[in-house]
Amino acid sequence: MRGDGNHSAARAVAFAVLWVLPIFFLAASALLSSRILHERSLVSRTRDSLGGGENLLYQVSRHPAFAFGFRNFLGDLAWLGAVQVAGSRKMTPGDYDRLYILIKTVGNFDPRFVVPYLMGGIILGDSPGYARKALDILNRGVKSHPADWRFPFYIGYTQYFSLGDPLEGAKALEEAARLPESPPYLPLLAARMFAEGRAPETALAFLERMVREETDPARLKVLNRRIREVIVERDIQSLETAVAAYRERMGTPPSMLSDLVLAGLIRTIPEEPNGGRYVLSPDGTVRSNRVTSRLKVFRKR
Repeated sequence: MRGDGNHSAARAVAFAVLWVLPIFFLAASALLSSRILHERSLVSRTRDSLGGGENLLYQVSRHPAFAFGFRNFLGDLAWLGAVQVAGSRKMTPGDYDRLYILIKTVGNFDPRFVVPYLMGGIILGDSPGYARKALDILNRGVKSHPADWRFPFYIGYTQYFSLGDPLEGAKALEEAARLPESPPYLPLLAARMFAEGRAPETALAFLERMVREETDPARLKVLNRRIREVIVERDIQSLETAVAAYRERMGTPPSMLSDLVLAGLIRTIPEEPNGGRYVLSPDGTVRSNRVTSRLKVFRKR
């Protein structure tokens, strides 16, 4: 009897080994595979929703009270996601969309966190198609950090290089130059943008105000030199406008600048502020014989 009992137990063990265990492992494998597929589906949906701005984290950030004391944690979570997206070697439109939403999410949770505004603004602003979103991020930074000159500076950068608007870029740089701890070159760069934006009188007014407030002799020397450069640009623009009017009226271009005076288009040829003179080129353009190049901000290629 004992032998039969042992034999029955052995058969039960053998049955478990041959049938029950494989079925158990197969079921566990199927459950694990299902779980992995589910997680991948969630990740995929989360990525898609980030691009559309409908993800849960962003929605919670719009109502931070629902974070229940985890605002900093959730903000850090969104920031890590933004860093990961921004680290892509070649960003796609979807990456830019996700970065925009993630930076907004960080700002909603922690508006005093400076770095995300700057990173988001710079990276988004480097793509002309996302320049408006970059400006949105940077303006959010301005609201949270009104005394930080970097925000209007990068707004000016985006306006000029991405949107091709030197006047708006110059206005932003002018605002940045008024803020504490802003670098001394900002007024000069703003003046160059004003001049290229065909508003040299505005550039001159700005520079002359800076000269009145400046006490450092070295910076005064630079500012006064820049004033002379802006005067040259103003005079050249005015003379070239008169040349175009002369051509339209007479049917031929003037042979010399004095023809503009004789035609009553200008009262007198302006004095070149560097001690030189203005010269009319055969193609109708005007230049100074003391200045080698026109006053422009060099664009990115």
